[in-house]
Amino acid sequence: MTYRTLHGWTATVLVAVFGNAVFAQPHAGDVIVGRSGANVLRIDPGGFVPDDEIVLLPPSSGLFNGWADNNPGFDHLVVDEPENDLFTLASGCQIRLELVAADPAFRAITNTFAIIDDPGERALLGGAALHAHLTWHVNSDHASFDPLKVLWRATFKLVDTGTTGYATSSEFTFHFATVDCVRGDCNGDTAIDGRDIADFVATVLDPAGHTDEDRCRADTNRDGYASVEDIGSFVGMLLTGT
Repeated sequence: MTYRTLHGWTATVLVAVFGNAVFAQPHAGDVIVGRSGANVLRIDPGGFVPDDEIVLLPPSSGLFNGWADNNPGFDHLVVDEPENDLFTLASGCQIRLELVAADPAFRAITNTFAIIDDPGERALLGGAALHAHLTWHVNSDHASFDPLKVLWRATFKLVDTGTTGYATSSEFTFHFATVDCVRGDCNGDTAIDGRDIADFVATVLDPAGHTDEDRCRADTNRDGYASVEDIGSFVGMLLTGT
């Protein structure tokens, strides 16, 4: 596959701005990659679990207009966890991250400056001792960027193209937010209760007339939009208070 890459001068500037370390620094909270006893690639539930978390991207400008960050990254499992059916990777594996689907205006940029934004495109994470950080970018210059959207989703899977031939992992979805909020707390009083109903209704009926934070609070189903599609999940939050 031929990836679209950033121009050479852009790559030079990126390294100057971020430093080479931005793509390879170890960080707490990385996605930990291992395999099952049946040799299926797996994510360690003790590390960062994309489906369970929302990643807040900071604002960025210049080469990365919009919001961007290089966390979380990917790291290899160090010690076998047989009680979790999770084992370390063997020599000879070549683990790649394959994009399954992504919301418009989202892209990932690899440490070789390949742009990953179309399904089927892959980024090499490494071998048995893999450790890699991609840059996650919500591109506000993209023709399909929607200013009413507050969260972007990107679904991936892990693929082994090495001699070990591990089976492909289950798909997992990252959620990247461009505004910080407590979903469901629509009146901003730090509690999720009946007093949030009026603000929730007002926001989902007129999202364009409300702030980014308002829309974020009302986006209880985490699809990126404040809409009537959030009613079911909002009611669920009211019933549990969370």
